[in-house]
Amino acid sequence: MKHTKTPHGLHRYQSALAAAALWLAVAPAMAQQPWVPGTLDQTFGSVGKLTTDFFGAPDEINSVAAMWDGRFVAAGTVTGRNLTGTGSSPNLAVARYLPNGTLDPTFGTNGLAMFDRSGNVDEGFAVKVLPDRSVLVAGSQAPTAYQDFALVKLRPDGSLDTSFGAAGVGARTGSVLLDVGGPSQHDEGRLLAVQSNGKIIVAGHTTVPVGGFRYRRTTVARFSADGVLDTSFGGNNTGYVVLDGAYAADPQTGDYVTAIATNQRGDLPANDSITLVGYTANRNNAYVVRLTRDGVLDTTFNGTGRVNIVAGTSSGVQTGLSDLRGARIDDAGRLVLVGTSNDRGFTFLRLLANGSPDTTFGTNGRTLVKLSTVSQYDEPRALALQGNGKIVASGYATTAPSGTPQSDFFVVRLSANGQPDQGFGDGLGRMVVTVSANSEESRSLAVEPSGKLLVAGLARNAAGAHDDFAVLRAYGDPDRIFADGVETPLF
Repeated sequence: MKHTKTPHGLHRYQSALAAAALWLAVAPAMAQQPWVPGTLDQTFGSVGKLTTDFFGAPDEINSVAAMWDGRFVAAGTVTGRNLTGTGSSPNLAVARYLPNGTLDPTFGTNGLAMFDRSGNVDEGFAVKVLPDRSVLVAGSQAPTAYQDFALVKLRPDGSLDTSFGAAGVGARTGSVLLDVGGPSQHDEGRLLAVQSNGKIIVAGHTTVPVGGFRYRRTTVARFSADGVLDTSFGGNNTGYVVLDGAYAADPQTGDYVTAIATNQRGDLPANDSITLVGYTANRNNAYVVRLTRDGVLDTTFNGTGRVNIVAGTSSGVQTGLSDLRGARIDDAGRLVLVGTSNDRGFTFLRLLANGSPDTTFGTNGRTLVKLSTVSQYDEPRALALQGNGKIVASGYATTAPSGTPQSDFFVVRLSANGQPDQGFGDGLGRMVVTVSANSEESRSLAVEPSGKLLVAGLARNAAGAHDDFAVLRAYGDPDRIFADGVETPLF
């Protein structure tokens, strides 16, 4: 395994050494498992999948991150007991799991860290594990009836990092809030990335007035590594930038940001530029926006810093996209995208580094993968790249098109050239998994250092009463440390 002399690379090596005991502890259960891409890892959870119901109320995972020692963290919302032991509001929550899928008792309280503010709605939307195993979470928290951007940092044991952020109105040590739209507007921090100097990027939404109404607008903020708003970002001395919606044909249309493009390892590119993707509220227009590292539109990207992708039909064939849900940057600097269009499936595109379409990808620059019939929806929610360049997306597929609607976890894999990978799942690059007896949806996806796939989201419980945390682990392609295709412990 190649290691660079960067602090991140060195720490990853040290973390791998420190993880030896943990890998050895689970080695007997893992030894000699056959590696078949697109099948469940039977050593994980219950036959490769798990659900967690914390307090008998709605719970959902919005983001999952793999750790080098085989553990993983999941961030989202847990409804139920708050910090006082009472209440029923949604709370920002982070759970950490051991490699076998059981909750890690050394994290938080029995594996769960949960944060409630004034009994109002608090949500976690994005999570990232730092090299020292501390955890960053972006989301929204409500000091009043209205939500603000929230950025929370946890120590490796799940407690709030009291060196992060600052105490203030509606805030606690270990977290920081940002009110962009004003005291009577909702703001949501949806996405998270870390620049090479440790500064933290949070992207999400605020609302702005247009024509007497208020519409959602994509908003990007930057914080220092210790949680202080960086007013040098955005060029306006505020520490954040609100994009003007110029990619929408009608400015009186809201927009939704869904992903920050990172590389296979979850890092921003070497120049720390920030590429955002999303869609407009009417879902007939997808967009890509690129900012420089300091929050200014990057005009080297398509001349304007923006690319609009409009859904349409050419000679009876669907073109473009109606929304975007995932974005990654490959080793050649190209932008791999996944979203949906009028054909209601997983639609993949690739853009060159300058923002122009890459027509060598897929078929004439586009790949569609569906499971259900033409009239039913199969929709992606997350995108990842494997170390060998293969492309993986997860979301849901409609598996009961008539009667009571049913959706299941759906995973799609393409070769690096955009063609469905016939060596994955059903031979058409598809894998569908029923996690519960009722509907479910994957919202996040991570590739573990071993090459296995973590697919996370929510599943309605057997009684149909509420959603629970849901995770499955599947075989992708083995990392080089598992080059023989058979799992062998690292140490």
